[in-house]
Amino acid sequence: MSAALLSFATALLLDHLFNLTTSSVVLAVVLALTLGRADRRGHESALARWLAPIAMPFLVVASTEVGKWMFTHPNFGDTLFAVGMAAGIWLRRFGPHLRRVGSLVSSAFLAMLVTPAPAVALGSNPPSRWWAAVIALVALGWLRLVQFLAERIGVLARVEPDPAVPAPVARTRRDDLPWHRQVLPSTRMSLQMGVALGAAFACGRAAFGVHWTWVVLSAYIVGSGNRGRADVTYKALLRIAGAACGTVVAELVSHSFPPHDDWSIVVLFAVLAVAMWLRPLSYAYWAAGMTSALALLYDFYGEAGTDLLATRLEGILLGASLGVLAAWLVLPIRNVDAVRRQLAIAFGTVAAVLASADAQPAFAAAELARFRAASVAADLAGASLRWLRRLPRRLRVGYGYFVAGRALATCAAELPVADGCRLSLEPDERRMLAADVAAARRALAATAGEEERLRLGETTQRIAEALSSASRGPATGTA
Repeated sequence: MSAALLSFATALLLDHLFNLTTSSVVLAVVLALTLGRADRRGHESALARWLAPIAMPFLVVASTEVGKWMFTHPNFGDTLFAVGMAAGIWLRRFGPHLRRVGSLVSSAFLAMLVTPAPAVALGSNPPSRWWAAVIALVALGWLRLVQFLAERIGVLARVEPDPAVPAPVARTRRDDLPWHRQVLPSTRMSLQMGVALGAAFACGRAAFGVHWTWVVLSAYIVGSGNRGRADVTYKALLRIAGAACGTVVAELVSHSFPPHDDWSIVVLFAVLAVAMWLRPLSYAYWAAGMTSALALLYDFYGEAGTDLLATRLEGILLGASLGVLAAWLVLPIRNVDAVRRQLAIAFGTVAAVLASADAQPAFAAAELARFRAASVAADLAGASLRWLRRLPRRLRVGYGYFVAGRALATCAAELPVADGCRLSLEPDERRMLAADVAAARRALAATAGEEERLRLGETTQRIAEALSSASRGPATGTA
């Protein structure tokens, strides 16, 4: 929020000095907020961090040009937006650096979509489009400076790049699976996003006129970070619930401020700060805060009223529904498959460490980074499976995947990723741990029995407890 406020103040000053559009000010704030979450990833290399200041100005300029076309040539601009978002997801298949570029593409296009008008004016004498690049550098510069100062004084934990980015596990062709389940996840997610956004543009413009952005924004939000069709459905429900609460809050405050009242901007930033603070507890809080903040923003420009709030909620419902339909009908990704793949990587890493000839096996730094990345990914992908615990035992096989992912993620958070660690295990403890890891890997196999899968959560909890108690600090001297 400090970076967002500083970006707001700087962009406002540039607006007064050089007669920019007020949307440039909004663009600066949104970029500071969206880039802030993507700019502190521990498994990111130093080169990947330099991609943002190099690529972001050009991407923001490109996105603002697309934004202009969305107003002047809607069909062309809408198509470019959908293709650009889908391409950003598709780039994930080409390694960490292009994955980072894809994330920046999404941030630039999302920031452009949230602004209430093109960031570059459409008049006869508009300011240079390169002011959008300046705004991007302003937001990124304040963000990096605030993060650096916060790390130096201890407000934020220092984020160091991992010693090696975990290499993806090679995918082998399986003749027993249908063709659509052998398509790479990045390709499937990009197609789903393209279809969802295309449908959102068509339905939004037809049903809501100038307020089509709510449909497109919701379709993107529920489909981004797709970890499976159940995950998309779960996120859509949180988005709808949060938006409904945000709409109620917006209705309560919509008549409190006249148009262009500076106090409405103060309240907007306060709402954003609370929403960001509560976001780790549930995405619904962030959805509620964003809905309220955007309502205040549009109220500032004179767009208010109960009918408009109802239109926003209807647009959110439609956009979320389109995102869910795309996730279930266009080359769907099963949540269970996503969790099983990450758990297999984590268990395989532990099995390789235990198979070493050393009396005290040790995780090298790169192995520990791979274990942690897979554990966190499994936990995130399995979050939408937690509701299965309410079903009878025979029907909640998938709940074991949620328990396994949560147990490994908790364990991985306690291990020192940067230096690796040595495991202090007695021979009997090592044999029991190896047996549990073998049992967990068998439970992930396609041929596993129902009882093996039901016991996966309990087995993984024993593995996590054993690893946590056996870890004994840095594994110096390991390869």
